[in-house]
Amino acid sequence: MTISSVIQRGSIAYVYDEKNRSLCSLSVSGGQLCGFSSTFVCIQRGSILYVYDEKGHHMSSISLGCAEFHSCAATINIKRGGMLYMYDEKGRSKGTRCI
Repeated sequence: MTISSVIQRGSIAYVYDEKNRSLCSLSVSGGQLCGFSSTFVCIQRGSILYVYDEKGHHMSSISLGCAEFHSCAATINIKRGGMLYMYDEKGRSKGTRCI
């Protein structure tokens, strides 16, 4: 299934497919919905970015430390100073680049 939209209502993020069918719901309590791609959803709680699949299963956790979440599409992008660190949905490094 492909994620086509994620809507946050209160402390719950609702995940929908391309036919607007509900795939799962995720607790955002104590955090914030950061973004999503066609295969995963990112929720930040404190200095940890949690990544979930379309069924709501936890895939990985990425420590942000003093960094900030930048974006997600094919990769999860974390900005630390003048560098952009890229990760896949499993939290594995996919490289860096200067910004």
